[in-house]
Amino acid sequence: MKITYRDKIIAGILLAITILLIGGFALCKPTYQKIKTDKESLEKVEQQKKEIESKIAAIPGIQKDIKETYTNTNEEAKVFVPLDRLMSPTYVDEYMQGFADEAKVKVTNVTLEETSLAPLDYYYDEVKDPLGDLRRSADVNGSLQKAFDSANAEGASLSQRAKESIVQTKYGVEVTGTRKHIFDYLQKIKEFEKAENVVSVDISDYSFGKDAADQAKVSLPDSPDGEEVKVAAGEGTEISNTSKATLVITLYSVYNMEEPNVD
Repeated sequence: MKITYRDKIIAGILLAITILLIGGFALCKPTYQKIKTDKESLEKVEQQKKEIESKIAAIPGIQKDIKETYTNTNEEAKVFVPLDRLMSPTYVDEYMQGFADEAKVKVTNVTLEETSLAPLDYYYDEVKDPLGDLRRSADVNGSLQKAFDSANAEGASLSQRAKESIVQTKYGVEVTGTRKHIFDYLQKIKEFEKAENVVSVDISDYSFGKDAADQAKVSLPDSPDGEEVKVAAGEGTEISNTSKATLVITLYSVYNMEEPNVD
């Protein structure tokens, strides 16, 4: 078959077009891939931008929450004895002496333990289940166990909770006074506005001289206003309407939260 000049021209044109198409495709393919990759990167950056903008928008609310938490925490901490004062035996002695002065009892002895960090116990009823086997045998629907768990949920939760530590010191004091004055003193300790726990109270003579007077066969006058009275009970012996009371009190304190820098 003889190829004419015209056919050669057409074949040359087709070959040139083919080369151009192949070259263009070869050049366009990596460019397309790069555009696709850049588009995916742009989407990721825009998503990160949205997340950052969202966090920035939330900052005023977070700042407000932090400030409110700081304020509330310090308000709740006011119930505790200030730490710097709890660390001072002189302050504790002077502070507690005020109750004795108001109640008109005489302080005869004071002891103060060294301030320490100790776990704070929770008060709860220990969960006991003596009828568990019997209940389980009758609990075909599981409702009995559910009712038992619900009734004991608080105690079970507290028994499993980790104990937090708190600053504390024990204050021991021995006072003497009449019945009225000593019970006034106990009432003032009870009404103490700071965090404390009366560990023990011991009154050496709950009759406040009455038993001793009866044994000595003498009359000890009543003292409704709390004044001290004495009666002779033989040579060199007197009986009074006073008694000694010994108290051990635990005082608690915490570190106040520093004001957070939220600017």
